[in-house]
Amino acid sequence: MRIWLFSFICFGMLEASPISTPLLEIIGEQGSIQSPELKVGMSGFVVRHFDNNHSTIIANARVATIDATTNRALVNLSTYDGLRQNSLPSGTWKPKVSDEVVLAYDYERALLIAPNDETYDAITKNIPNIEWVHPDTYATYLSHEGHPTPLVNDFHRFCTAGSVGLLYVQSADTLFTLDCKNFALLQTVPSLNTKNDFMTPFYSRVPSIRAAWWGEGSSRLKNYEPYYLEQIALKNTNNKELYELYKAKFSEKSALLRNFNVKE
Repeated sequence: MRIWLFSFICFGMLEASPISTPLLEIIGEQGSIQSPELKVGMSGFVVRHFDNNHSTIIANARVATIDATTNRALVNLSTYDGLRQNSLPSGTWKPKVSDEVVLAYDYERALLIAPNDETYDAITKNIPNIEWVHPDTYATYLSHEGHPTPLVNDFHRFCTAGSVGLLYVQSADTLFTLDCKNFALLQTVPSLNTKNDFMTPFYSRVPSIRAAWWGEGSSRLKNYEPYYLEQIALKNTNNKELYELYKAKFSEKSALLRNFNVKE
């Protein structure tokens, strides 16, 4: 059973190669691009090329909508937050037509949130072309933050600092693939937990994550599956595919379904 299951996963995985395409048009705080490889939610950045030898990143980019008939997409543009150095001046460039948009730049590096060691090993060994960042590293980061319950912002900060592009979350017989920097859902595939035990907040070899005295994330996570399902739902309220998946599998969890803003 396990061989069939993870062969199916390998067949359907996202490509990890970066996508590079020029800005075709600027529309307010959005830009227009075109590529057949785009998915809603993909993150990246805008590059300004000053000449053949000099360039800099000037903005964040995230795919907002895609016209499937033309492969043309709108990307939300915002202030770049991948590098911070308060002692140095920063540029005030605004994206313009012909600037380069680079998406899925770090998608060859991924973090997997799994409920136990067997599930972690089974998934990581059967998804090719991925450099896995071990969850021990993330658990150590959470201990520094005092968050035994990981927050979405923790994923964003950790993945931005560590150049980690993809986040995989194994939950409820499904492997969710998300953009690690913005928690946008990119793909779902069937995947079973190889045994029934659940480590909290996720599988790692770190014996304990330090808890802060107070504040969001400082309490210890009691239930693995409901927490991650809710976080994914809250950050993808317009995703009709995710809504239908939840409706079919988790209809008794009415609180999850109320998070969505999609029409029946």
